Amino acid sequence: MKKNYLLQDGGKITATCAAEFVTALREGSFFDSQGTDQEYMESFAARFKDYSGNDLRTDTPDNFLEDLIKYDYAKIEE
Repeated sequence: MKKNYLLQDGGKITATCAAEFVTALREGSFFDSQGTDQEYMESFAARFKDYSGNDLRTDTPDNFLEDLIKYDYAKIEE
């Protein structure tokens, strides 16, 4: 089932799973859009830590997305 995610920066991603979310986030990024999804999660997490002080897990797309929701970077659109 597709879910719509609203991003803190005003963007919106529609995805059926966390891996699809990460791919869409990477492809729409100004940073690191040409690398792998894993490389993107790691570089995004480093920037996010610098910006917010919060650590994002990058071991799986599911954990990455869960942390983005936890720290209010992404919200599921109801």
